[in-house]
Amino acid sequence: MASSYQDLADLLLNNERAQAFYKSLPDEVQLTISKDGKNINTMSQLRNFAASCAK
Repeated sequence: MASSYQDLADLLLNNERAQAFYKSLPDEVQLTISKDGKNINTMSQLRNFAASCAK
């Protein structure tokens, strides 16, 4: 089972893989994700949200 965090900030603070993935994203995708960060609690959600932003 994937680790779940309080929100995007907690995920990025405590998960190095999530942090590296987030940093690799284009600035505009990072901005879009950060606006909805309270709804991102897992690495999987982060990846899915990033994929939907890239479309």
